Amino acid sequence: MSSELLAVRGLTRRFGGLIALNNLSFSVQEGEIIGLIGPNGAGKTTAFNAITGTVPPSSGTVHFNGINISGGPPSRVVAAGLARTFQSTSTYPNETVAENVYRGMLSRIAGSAVGLLTGRRNRNLSPTSIPAEIDQILGVTDLQSWRNAAAGSLPYGLQKKLGIAVALATQPRMLLLDEPAAGLNHEECRDLTRLLRRLRDDGLTLLLVEHHMALVMDLCHRIVVLVQGEKIAEGTPEQISQDPAVIEAYLGAPDYAHA
Repeated sequence: MSSELLAVRGLTRRFGGLIALNNLSFSVQEGEIIGLIGPNGAGKTTAFNAITGTVPPSSGTVHFNGINISGGPPSRVVAAGLARTFQSTSTYPNETVAENVYRGMLSRIAGSAVGLLTGRRNRNLSPTSIPAEIDQILGVTDLQSWRNAAAGSLPYGLQKKLGIAVALATQPRMLLLDEPAAGLNHEECRDLTRLLRRLRDDGLTLLLVEHHMALVMDLCHRIVVLVQGEKIAEGTPEQISQDPAVIEAYLGAPDYAHA
């Protein structure tokens, strides 16, 4: 791993009297695939929202590629090179697959209103290059044959993949995936794993929230575990699978580690 790309330090988010995230710190090195796991309500999506500027942190900082992006706004975070997907499909159902990918490019098109609003200065795209880049992204995500289909007509698994394609259209250095395997069958999960490995091999850094533990253990270099908004463990998949605190959090059985 070459360098620290994402640094989360003391990240806390309160909603009234509820502390949804408490003093979370971890880092992601360029080229890593990191998993963020925990039981329901652990604060995983809140962490994603605070990192990407969807909600401002109550305290703590987020640095991406040496830039303080704490508190967003999301447009500034995307312009810095950090993109995300969401738990549910978030495409424009009545527009074609290609048109959805095009929407992901808007902040990068030189001279476009969206590009000017976000203040983006790097990885800009000339209008004449748009069709070729759409084709390239559809090729990477195996969506070429669905290019002209309405996004809402795609099977659920392909809609999830389209969400990744739209995020890739922003040309990020790092991609945050919020439960990318949710609702997928076994073969779709295998296909997703292949895609994420390819993206990593192509130079993308990945941080994912996921409940599909087999996928996490197979894919991730390191795993961060949250319980009730606090980090209880961090390590390799092997270390995490043997950590008594993690086993207790998931199984509610303190003696399991000694069985």
